[in-house]
Amino acid sequence: MCDELKTAILSRARIDGDLVIVESFLNHRVEIDLIRAVGGWLADHLPEADAVITSEASGIAPAFAVAEAMAVPMIYAKKRPEPREGMLSRQVESATKGDRPWLEMVPGVVGDLGTAIVVDDFLAGGRTALALGEMLMDAGVDVLAFGFAVERAWAGGRARLEAAGHRVVAAATVVAVENGAPVLA
Repeated sequence: MCDELKTAILSRARIDGDLVIVESFLNHRVEIDLIRAVGGWLADHLPEADAVITSEASGIAPAFAVAEAMAVPMIYAKKRPEPREGMLSRQVESATKGDRPWLEMVPGVVGDLGTAIVVDDFLAGGRTALALGEMLMDAGVDVLAFGFAVERAWAGGRARLEAAGHRVVAAATVVAVENGAPVLA
């Protein structure tokens, strides 16, 4: 586990029901030293790849930090209200927002990649990550692993991704919320 992230979660995360809110340091306000530590930790625990892939918007900071640590490009899927013809696209349901945007990538942006890893800020249900992986596989890209800054262990995302045959790495895993505080693995 990334020690800097663990400390930040335990001391500064806010709890809302079973949600672990990290907006004050990770995915709304991004603390540069912390995100570099997370990116370095994930880069050390993920396989080397030709690129790091994420989705707009909260995944960009950790994906950029991993890509920087690996010295490879970062590519993000854009969110659209409707799919466009000729694009790699999947519709996903947001576990936290409840909306159903389309994720979209231009085939030519990823088509020359042999391998990729998918990185995001949070692993909950795993739907967004799985959609990104499917889009990459549609483009002929070998998806080597999925990396996340924070995992909510009880939300089923790891099981969903592993059932599809994917390797999953998380810099911090929250296993429960007890007495209004996160419990880390």
